[in-house]
Amino acid sequence: MMQRFFSLAGSPLAPRSTVLPKSLRLFSSIPTAAAVDDMQFVHHGHRPRYRDYEKFQSPRKRASKLFSELNNEACATSKVSNPTIWQDNIRVGDSVELKMICQGGLKGEKQELEKIRGVVLGIVKRGLGSSLRLRDVVYGLPIERRIPSYSPMIKEAKILERNFIFKGKKKVKRSKLYYFRDRNPLLTKVSKY
Repeated sequence: MMQRFFSLAGSPLAPRSTVLPKSLRLFSSIPTAAAVDDMQFVHHGHRPRYRDYEKFQSPRKRASKLFSELNNEACATSKVSNPTIWQDNIRVGDSVELKMICQGGLKGEKQELEKIRGVVLGIVKRGLGSSLRLRDVVYGLPIERRIPSYSPMIKEAKILERNFIFKGKKKVKRSKLYYFRDRNPLLTKVSKY
């Protein structure tokens, strides 16, 4: 036994796999040279895939992916077909004037356009469901409208004044200005009547 010990200790660099017995090698935290070669590391993202069958894909996830692709395509075609709305970057706190079809429909001969003015209290970005929340005071009554951004009924969008809420004195630092519902209604008055 002692001869074996001195023979191992006398060698300059003995491989670790020969020093530890096989029974202890399994429980050792020290990676041995032989163990490193034999062991397959199971690191996240690097482990080999041995799958001889097609992976199950959830129909709900596939439907969700398809729906999001259709949604993105529809948004892109809407932007191309009506670029006058998207030329200005509408931000929260701006005063905006929209020209919308109120009667006659899209394909009707007599289309009546209506001007809608208001302060943008919030913008919801949700694909085709994106919308603007406009607030205005007309004849002393506060009116709040939710207008779909990708609606074909909108013919023109124009920014009347940037940072209308604070009159350019300070920046708008919120994405939703719903607290203006509780303030003086004249702060959100854009219309002249």
